[in-house]
Amino acid sequence: MDPAKWTDLVVSLSFGTVFVLLIKLFIRRRSLLELYFSLAALIITIPYLFDLFQIQTPLNLFQWGKLVSVTIYISGLLVLIRESKPIFARFPVYLTALPFVSFLFFPLIIDSIVIKDLINAIYQGGALIVTVLVFALKQAKKRNRRYYIIGITGVATSYLSYWLIFNRSTSVDMVWVSEILLCVGILFATIRFIHSEEYKN
Repeated sequence: MDPAKWTDLVVSLSFGTVFVLLIKLFIRRRSLLELYFSLAALIITIPYLFDLFQIQTPLNLFQWGKLVSVTIYISGLLVLIRESKPIFARFPVYLTALPFVSFLFFPLIIDSIVIKDLINAIYQGGALIVTVLVFALKQAKKRNRRYYIIGITGVATSYLSYWLIFNRSTSVDMVWVSEILLCVGILFATIRFIHSEEYKN
């Protein structure tokens, strides 16, 4: 099998597993947080599955999938921030959907490689920074925090290696390294997240 197909398979299985675990948690708890996170995992899985089975589409699913997935994930982070506040200080839940407004502008930038990459890098970097801050505030002193540390380290390494090294034309064949690191990080962080959410109940 082509190495690229192995990467498609690993990413599809990893994010597919994350989607199944989170959607099961959503079915039990009916929480908007798990819904957003599970949808983000599902949407990033679709392009890799289509590429794995060589399904042709008129859209560039990788470009759209990354933008849409990280936007939904940012909405999930807003839910997480909202739930961490006292009830009297929480902002209205509909504001967590505010990032979806950016969907209106995606068709305008999707054909511009420079702008698309810039938006993707900003969105992903912002989501990573907020995730680290939320972890530092909520999980730093809790038991089993090493799973979050491994997860966030994996995702951060994936982000930095992709945008600083492998996204360049001379290193594009090594992008799979970033994708595998992302899978490892997401799996560790998701498993710990699910355990912490179940423990709260």
